[in-house]
Amino acid sequence: MGHEQGHGVTRIGVVTPTLDGERFLEETLRSIWSQRSDSIEIDHVLVDGGSADSTLEIAGRYPSRLVVSTDDRGMYDAVNRGMALAEGDIVGYINADDEIAPGAFRSIAQAFASNPDAGWLCGRVEYVDANGACLGRMQPVHLTLRSYIGLGWSCIPQQTVWVRRSFWEEVGPFDLEYRNCGDYDWYARALRLEHPLVLRETLGRFRLHPAQLSLDSSKMDRESRMVQDRNGGRDLMGFVYGKALSLRLNARNPAWLLAKKRGRISFTR
Repeated sequence: MGHEQGHGVTRIGVVTPTLDGERFLEETLRSIWSQRSDSIEIDHVLVDGGSADSTLEIAGRYPSRLVVSTDDRGMYDAVNRGMALAEGDIVGYINADDEIAPGAFRSIAQAFASNPDAGWLCGRVEYVDANGACLGRMQPVHLTLRSYIGLGWSCIPQQTVWVRRSFWEEVGPFDLEYRNCGDYDWYARALRLEHPLVLRETLGRFRLHPAQLSLDSSKMDRESRMVQDRNGGRDLMGFVYGKALSLRLNARNPAWLLAKKRGRISFTR
């Protein structure tokens, strides 16, 4: 399990679930391992569901730990299994088509060191297309559980979320009832305990491309309603709080809002 490192060294445990992820995996792995330094140690666990492409060959070029998990129950089960193995006082996961932003691990380590009582954090996310071109950026805003649930979707960008190992254990693993919105559910559970630190730095890059699991709108809507129902967010007051949060997000991120309206950033098909 993770443990605190002495002498100013922070160990970060990273999990990547993958299945036939050869197209973007090289960029993902490079974004992780390029951040290793004298003050940042990395333990990366790649949980593969039985890839038939060159995923394992690409992974073998990096010092990641590979776990083949052909019997898992989907992405969140793979992440849970990886989290049980990853060593670090700070842990998180990144999908095989997304990236850790340059300098993010240094910013994350410094933020936790400066805020010893904080259990989790998030930050700005950059949206990129299949070729890596920037489509826009979104800065999260401070929120409450009521507004987050009332919004009806997760405005906390997964690619930027990192947690202390102790906080991960307190919240618990991802709920395997979800195939698409396990993050929304986990962040709701985390918000019941404490609000995240919200950093202004760009911490992750979210790649938008047609093959994404998260782009199935009907499945996402159904699971989002499940999260709302479990947290009492589909009443009138929940709607009002959610609408207020939406307005604050849009006011804080006008270029992101414009990119969405023009169709440059789209999460569903």
